[in-house]
Amino acid sequence: MAVSLRDVRMIYRSGTRQVLALDDVNVDFPPGTFSAVMGPSGSGKSTLLHCAAGLDRPTGGVVSIAGTPLGDLDETALTRLRRDRVGFVFQAFNLVSSLSAAQNVALPLRLAGRRPAAGEVTAALGAVG
Repeated sequence: MAVSLRDVRMIYRSGTRQVLALDDVNVDFPPGTFSAVMGPSGSGKSTLLHCAAGLDRPTGGVVSIAGTPLGDLDETALTRLRRDRVGFVFQAFNLVSSLSAAQNVALPLRLAGRRPAAGEVTAALGAVG
């Protein structure tokens, strides 16, 4: 599985108040598939996606990306796994305003210590217009 969640729970606490956002969720996202997560506001969609991507650590259960359980990783290893294995599409643009479009596209590779191959950035920009 590309991403697997097993018995995932997420409880947010504020003082003595608790909000159960995810309640023993079990779901697999196979490689090469597209999935839609739908539901009313407050139903846990964003929480599910944040846990599945390793952005948030669930209160309980196991999240795995490409067979690697995220709970076993320290922050450095988790950051590396996200950088190398997870792509994010945000609702709002998250671009660095002082960089050109090409520089923004190349930024994740450069942060990983790699240079994009010749024409790779131009091809990526061309693919999305």
